Amino acid sequence: MRLVLATTALFATTQTSLAQLEIVGGKEAAVGQHLYVTGLRKTATASDQCGGSLIGPNVVLTAAHCLGNGLDYVSIGSHFLNGAKDGERIKVKQEIGHPKNDPRTNAYDFAILLLESHSKIPPVQLSFDAIAAGTVTYVRGWGTLSSGGMQANVLMEVQVEAIANDQCKTHLTDFTIDDTMLCAGGQAGLDSCQGDSGGPLTIEQNGSEVLVGVVSWGDGCADQGKPGVYGRLSEVREFVEPYLQTTPTFSPTMPSTTPSSPSSKTPTTPPMPSTSSWTTKKPKKTHKPHKPKTHNPLTTSSPQPDTDAPSDTPQTNAPTAHPSPLPSTKVPTVSPSPSSPERCYGCTGCYSKSLGFCLGADYTQAYCASVAYFQTIWCGR
Repeated sequence: MRLVLATTALFATTQTSLAQLEIVGGKEAAVGQHLYVTGLRKTATASDQCGGSLIGPNVVLTAAHCLGNGLDYVSIGSHFLNGAKDGERIKVKQEIGHPKNDPRTNAYDFAILLLESHSKIPPVQLSFDAIAAGTVTYVRGWGTLSSGGMQANVLMEVQVEAIANDQCKTHLTDFTIDDTMLCAGGQAGLDSCQGDSGGPLTIEQNGSEVLVGVVSWGDGCADQGKPGVYGRLSEVREFVEPYLQTTPTFSPTMPSTTPSSPSSKTPTTPPMPSTSSWTTKKPKKTHKPHKPKTHNPLTTSSPQPDTDAPSDTPQTNAPTAHPSPLPSTKVPTVSPSPSSPERCYGCTGCYSKSLGFCLGADYTQAYCASVAYFQTIWCGR
């Protein structure tokens, strides 16, 4: 499962794009049993080009590299690649990429989509627990059925086993594997592929599906000894958890996270962060850029007979390890309040006066400024 869209122009500019993913070697998913699985589209009835997961009434979790491609609609609860035969279609109001996302390595490949209206479909459960090697996981999406092949017309699924990052590094020696990534698979013929990016990686827990990761990138699709790479949810709790607490509302103070060109989406306000204890993480080392790979052009599959035809014209994909668009290098539109030691209550980062606690390590000075509606002050030195 990875993004289905043209990356040639971006690749020529950055020389650092990776490949995007679908389901290879899997089977058709049971109809009506995975309604939280979300497709990202350019129009309400176009073909899905990325995946996602409904994690709140109007909140979708996806991959950061899916942002900035004009995917202005989500399809939730549909079994089909395109059209309006079932499920819901809701317009995206705001895109929020992880502030630490690095498009060179795909570290922190996570993003939040805030929707214009609430979905009637129940969100998926999340787990921020670490996933051990050997854990059986499941991937679902509408990605291509082979590398560079046609997309599936219906929701597909495949079972892959998680592997340790140290082992993953021995298989993907040309790439950086860090703690924000989770590897799974590596068995020939079973993998996610182009078009699955941003979609869910889940486990079965007490009879329920539980989200533990996000489809991120891979070196080709379903090749022996080349596992797929997923965003590890346990490493981004501080970024995701606030969106689980309350329903997000809209505010003009939140800067847009879409790249360079002006966004048509109205800025919105993230929900209230959780009051659970936050832990400070050591900064991660700088990673070397991935070597660019070549990838065959992707072809969009034909639509269902009773649905509208896809509006997207398939284009040539440059790389095999994915991503497309670079996240925004936005400058916050507001500044954090001045701070003094006595007003920080021992906090050495971003302190929220309205919440009464120190926000997590992911809240950099710039990010602290962008959430000034929480009455934030920057206490860093």
